Amino acid sequence: MQTNDQRLQIEEDRDHQYFEWRAERIGWVAMAALLAAGLLGLLGYGPLSRARAGEPGTLSVQYDHLQRSSAPSQYRFVVSPLLVRHGELRLRFDDALLEEVEMKSIVPEPTETRSGPGYTEFVFAMDATGKAPGRIQFQYQPTTFGHVRGRVTADGAAPLVIDQIVYP
Repeated sequence: MQTNDQRLQIEEDRDHQYFEWRAERIGWVAMAALLAAGLLGLLGYGPLSRARAGEPGTLSVQYDHLQRSSAPSQYRFVVSPLLVRHGELRLRFDDALLEEVEMKSIVPEPTETRSGPGYTEFVFAMDATGKAPGRIQFQYQPTTFGHVRGRVTADGAAPLVIDQIVYP
């Protein structure tokens, strides 16, 4: 039989143990929150990063509000045939928006591109007699990071405001 003096003596610090358990659980919750944010698109591409501007009946654009610098993305415009004038549609981008991106391709390709003070205008040949809305895609890549904001206008439609946050 062992006496109290022969037993293994281990000091317990319950306060320190509870602190470690609490810190570990807080770490688990933080990692789970980051994983959920990433899956939902709060750190880049995903359902919560998608944005839309404009009216579906006239001119609207769908884009990624949250995106990564140097990652490909696109502006997807839906254009009503009512905006077509003399077989042409003119989309005017603020230079503030175009200076922050590098255009990779435009589908369909514009028939003409014009520059003016503070804007760039893309002219597209479109059929005004069709009942289906026209679709235009601008594929681009952000060249910087931070807050990017600019307007896109077309004759006969309210201006669209594109507001993006680009992560490094």
